[in-house]
Amino acid sequence: MDSLFQTLHSLAEDNAAFFQNRATETSQRFVAAFTAIREHARYLEPLLGHFATVYHIFDLDEDTPANGYRSLAQTVRCCLAHIVHKSRYVAANRGSIFFRSKHNCAELEAYCTALTQLRALVYLAQRLLTYNRPGCLFHHEEGGLSEQFLHEYITMHKGCFYGRCMGFQFAPSIRPFLQTIAISLISFGENYKRHQSGLSVAASSLFTSGKFAIDPELRGIEFERITQNLDVHFWKTFWNLTEMELLASLASMTSSQVQVSRALSVPPDSFELPLAADPKLSVTITPPVAHSGPGSIQMRLISYELREGQDSEELASLVRPEGSLALELRWKTKPLPRSPFLVVHIHGGGFVAQTSKSHEPYLKAWAQELDAPILSIDYSLAPEAPFPRALEECFYAYCWALKNCHLLGERPRFESWPLADEKGS
Repeated sequence: MDSLFQTLHSLAEDNAAFFQNRATETSQRFVAAFTAIREHARYLEPLLGHFATVYHIFDLDEDTPANGYRSLAQTVRCCLAHIVHKSRYVAANRGSIFFRSKHNCAELEAYCTALTQLRALVYLAQRLLTYNRPGCLFHHEEGGLSEQFLHEYITMHKGCFYGRCMGFQFAPSIRPFLQTIAISLISFGENYKRHQSGLSVAASSLFTSGKFAIDPELRGIEFERITQNLDVHFWKTFWNLTEMELLASLASMTSSQVQVSRALSVPPDSFELPLAADPKLSVTITPPVAHSGPGSIQMRLISYELREGQDSEELASLVRPEGSLALELRWKTKPLPRSPFLVVHIHGGGFVAQTSKSHEPYLKAWAQELDAPILSIDYSLAPEAPFPRALEECFYAYCWALKNCHLLGERPRFESWPLADEKGS
């Protein structure tokens, strides 16, 4: 950490000194940005050092080194690393006639703004450390500090994280995908209230997406505005675009072909699972009951090759029809032996949108590349099925997969069952 801050201070000082003697507007913007970065760095260095000495206290256990303080510290480090990278580039190329001063200045200012907001978050985290009980992540008193935190969050400028800095804390390979999602969401939001049909909104969005692709600052401003002022029905409509039959069919035709893609409906029956810690003991897994009582749990089994168990009558009895476009594959080859692995997949959508059908194209590719069957859980969606219904269904489906892996094409392996205590938690 010390070397990161030392490098940042050195680069910021050198670049500020270089642009200080130049009278152009862009040069003065560079000076202001590097000066602000040095100030933020001086504040953050001791705080992050302090967090590094205490955030292990908040880990779930020694084998799970993760919590909100660690995540915040890592995000700040990522932002600082990006600023160091950009500062080095500026220092190496600032004298070249090909140096794009306005573009690089805007990039630096964007990360400086993000660092400003991260500094505010670190300040809030520091207050949590002061007020909360030792080892406790959350504040348990009603009102007071919680209301202050909510007010601070509302007044923060969050749009900077969705412009030029979009996804800086993630691997570079995923950033173009995140930018595409952000641009699509903003364009869709602009046209959301003008049309009734989801398809017409999507078509109109194509014509307005260009301006958000070439103007990152506008993208960040609009993203913040849209995400703060639209209700859950907007999110459901946006994420469910991929559920439309036309788009789903096009995606299916271009994806990998698999021998097994079956929608399953599992009845809500209780069953026993042995404990990993002591196989002589067992725990009862009961079906989900939150809000609407027991009900069937929906899943999708995907396998690139037909494997033993997947052609059984017991599994066939759980298959549910999917409509006129669904194709029932006819297997003509002898099933392969069961796989040593099974992937249990919980699709995105925030428990409010989508099904496994719209995630099927990449799951097919996974099934082929991993050479393992995949069980994707079709949890119930809010607000019709409020929390914690979906979470209960995911847990039940996971346990059911452990119990019935022989039907799904996986070789039973007792040691993989993670229920390690007598309470089944």
